[in-house]
Amino acid sequence: MIFHSSEWLAMPDAERGESAPMFRRVFEVPFSAKSAKLLICGLGYNEVFINGRRVGDGLLDPAQTDYNARAFYLEHDVAGFLRKGANAIGVMLGDGWFNQNRVWKTWYEGKGMSYGCPRFIARMEIVSDEGKKMYLDSDLKWKCSIGPITENNVYAGERYDARLEKPGWDTAGYDDSKWILPVEATEPCARFEMQEIAPMKRIGEIVPKSVVEVKPGVWVADMSQNFSGWLRIRVSGPAGAEIKLRFAETIFPDGMIDTASTGVFATLVEQIDTYICRGSGEEVWEPRFTYHGFRYVEITGWPGKLTANDITGIIVHTALERAGSFESSDERLNILHRMALWTHRSNVHGIPEDCPVRERCGWLGDANVVCEFSIWNFKSADFWGKYLDDIETTRQSNGGIPFNIAPGKRTSSTAKHDWMAAFILIPWYIYVYHGRREVLERHYDGMEQVIERFEEKMDGWILAGGFGDWFEPGERANPTQTHESLTTTIWFYRCAQVMSKVSGILVKRDEERKFGEWARKIREAFIRKFFNSETRSFGSQTSNAMALHFGLVPDGEHANVLSALVKDLRETRKMHYHVGIFGLRFLFEVLARNGHAELAVELLHQDTYPSFGDLIGRGATTLWEYWGEPEVDKAHGPRSLSHPMMGGYDNWFYNSLAGIRPDEDNPGFEHFFMEPNPVPSVKWARAEYESPCGRIVSEWKYEGKILTWTVEIPKGTEATAKIPFSGGGGILKSGKYLFVDGELIRS
Repeated sequence: MIFHSSEWLAMPDAERGESAPMFRRVFEVPFSAKSAKLLICGLGYNEVFINGRRVGDGLLDPAQTDYNARAFYLEHDVAGFLRKGANAIGVMLGDGWFNQNRVWKTWYEGKGMSYGCPRFIARMEIVSDEGKKMYLDSDLKWKCSIGPITENNVYAGERYDARLEKPGWDTAGYDDSKWILPVEATEPCARFEMQEIAPMKRIGEIVPKSVVEVKPGVWVADMSQNFSGWLRIRVSGPAGAEIKLRFAETIFPDGMIDTASTGVFATLVEQIDTYICRGSGEEVWEPRFTYHGFRYVEITGWPGKLTANDITGIIVHTALERAGSFESSDERLNILHRMALWTHRSNVHGIPEDCPVRERCGWLGDANVVCEFSIWNFKSADFWGKYLDDIETTRQSNGGIPFNIAPGKRTSSTAKHDWMAAFILIPWYIYVYHGRREVLERHYDGMEQVIERFEEKMDGWILAGGFGDWFEPGERANPTQTHESLTTTIWFYRCAQVMSKVSGILVKRDEERKFGEWARKIREAFIRKFFNSETRSFGSQTSNAMALHFGLVPDGEHANVLSALVKDLRETRKMHYHVGIFGLRFLFEVLARNGHAELAVELLHQDTYPSFGDLIGRGATTLWEYWGEPEVDKAHGPRSLSHPMMGGYDNWFYNSLAGIRPDEDNPGFEHFFMEPNPVPSVKWARAEYESPCGRIVSEWKYEGKILTWTVEIPKGTEATAKIPFSGGGGILKSGKYLFVDGELIRS
């Protein structure tokens, strides 16, 4: 047992109210600690203090899970916090996702998504130089009290009354005679697991671009960037002065904030933090147990004149290390890359979220199109592995999976088939990019269950029942240009392909043959059903792009389908892409790999609706959930302005423009492909990727009419290269290379 005789502790509900409870325990250590290890599971969120010092730098710990199935604990090295003699430990608990009882009440029997009141369990092992051990457990010898956080909710924000602070509460000499005893709480989870993904942290700070008093006493700060996190304030005010911070993604023409895009029509709450001054000189404060998605902040109740020096934006999200980078001479491409990165980072808080405002859910379809560009840019395999484990905890006996993961009380009905495909494809992405065979082994049974469900539901190897190319331009999220059964059948085909490959890797020969045969039958049925022999096309931009990408074009028709796609882009749509999240994922790659990289760049320079350029012109710094149609605003309420599902194009910078592409048959970049697509209108482009085998670099540059290509191949690997301007290629072993107009100059 991880926690042995420790007990789950909570504060009595009658005394706690809505506050974030505080717990403390004084204990004697009769020796100098050589080592000390603290294990703690505090739900929903917890922060730990020993002898007046905060333990660790993680925020909003632990990451959310289905608490009925499992809960994460954290392990802290606390030897440096202890002293010989009297010591004190303090624990503060936030509601987090465990006691999210404010939002979605109508969906969940009036209880929001609550699993119960905040609670924790802990055990500390302390070892002396001589090897003597002592233990400190969470038990009824602890004491508890309410504190300055009088309300907290991940959606609605935090209320902090500094007059209720308890200085020294986490030190041995503090007088806790007015504190009360905790109660033993029920164990909420079936099992404990150590949190192995990176914690959430303060990633950076943002200084306001402007602070304007739009009305007497109403200040609005423009942080210049849409991001996730919160605001730190520095204030001097009288005791009891109440400062309110309201967060929004956009503003009205008169400068007042507009909170509609944060989902108030659905959540019925606004993102609001409130600070009540204690009245003792300068006070510095930031919240602990909430986070917001925002660019603008309305501040009221500020004593005196508010300046930009008084407030700081704190960027908070899962601390993923960078893996890749891209830059070019083309500022539009750089902006689009930055927008994808900002949007993704704003939506990693223990799970891959759809948005950091309205829902904050891990929708499967979004995850499918986000995962690869996440892996290109960040060392995120563990993060996605945790998401797969979340999916495992929600698998249904009928082979289905819920629409969105975070799981448990945050879940939903059974997903549509194209969304469910994520559970087959994300393990494959992790395997291809990181070589983690164990991920395939761990999830094979569930992956097989999903594709067998597809086979049961299909009709003549055509699979319907999907969301489709979500949020193509138009009045509705549901696609009108591409039938959902077309894209759903493509995902069925790809899943059968992947399952055949995975079965072969795991030496399941019967399944390898079976799923390979399924893929053959799906391809035949797809072409028979959807290919128009008169127009020699599949119809929409997304249809043609996905068919080309996945090899679903009839023999001899590749050039015709490509021609139809290019004609639709250039002539029918007048240089506009008319696609949703699936089309965005594949369109630009297909163009670049088929001799139309220049067209892809031209499309990304489009500035009129529908286009990213149109959104940039309207002030977007992140990717919106939709293409900005006023009709959508009127019909469905304004959509989120930070939605990573729209970022699938970002793969193109790495695997097409720079040309670094993994080899599915040699995972983890032990062998890979280098096939750049230089574009004369882009003077230079450079991509780096820190693969499991080491750094890969591809950089091309036009110097007049001369094209240079610089390549770096990691030690112990090799790449099959298609060399620009040479018309040929070959194997590049580990090392650095310089090509000039296709000729090798230096290696």
